[in-house]
Amino acid sequence: MSVLRLELDVGNSSLKWRYMRGGQRIDGGRINGSSDEVLALLKSGPAMVYIASVGSAARERDLVDVLSRSGVPFTFARSQRQCAGVTNSYADVGKMGVDRWLVMIAAYAECSAPCAVIDAGTALTVDIVDDAGVHLGGYIIAGVGLSAKALADHTGRVRFAGDEKVSLAPGVDTESCVHHGKWLAQLGAVNAALEQAELAVGGKLNVYITGGDAPALLTLAGARAEQWRYRDELVLDGLAAVMAAS
Repeated sequence: MSVLRLELDVGNSSLKWRYMRGGQRIDGGRINGSSDEVLALLKSGPAMVYIASVGSAARERDLVDVLSRSGVPFTFARSQRQCAGVTNSYADVGKMGVDRWLVMIAAYAECSAPCAVIDAGTALTVDIVDDAGVHLGGYIIAGVGLSAKALADHTGRVRFAGDEKVSLAPGVDTESCVHHGKWLAQLGAVNAALEQAELAVGGKLNVYITGGDAPALLTLAGARAEQWRYRDELVLDGLAAVMAAS
């Protein structure tokens, strides 16, 4: 029987996890990522831990400390020049966030065709891969939370709270103007990025979307998003593919 492994997607604000046995998903979820929570995951007895992290250095140090004391072998995925048919465009591949690298690998492994990958989390990223698996570039944009925070931090009179309704309707007070405006900016950025992606590959492409704000963007995009492929665990899917190729 295949051994149990624990896969971790460590983000800036939360940690996504799942147990895998061979190619079968046993369980999964999302936690804050405290030491006690990680220790609880280790109690199920995984034989190994695979990690994709874009968290802070302090967050990674805490995780390494917990895992080292547990005695369970662990490996961090890092961005590479090439893996699983995908070629990185960065001159210094170490400067690409591993989450972006992994979602591209997962998407291309599924479609083997030109694709754009949207990851809507703390940051909104869009990356483009051509039919040969070559990364053609991408975009990094502040996510909805960071966009609102920037207004709060850098304007003297734009004060808001409350209304978190996901809507593109014109706002009728400061709160709704800010909250609806941040979604308008996100969707506008995605639409513009996809237009550029189609120009880059010379035609239509497969669109994948993941991240905590992905469901809201799918709703707002409406009919345009009918062919988009939502994959909640795309980072972990790429992590598994990279580790299998190692």
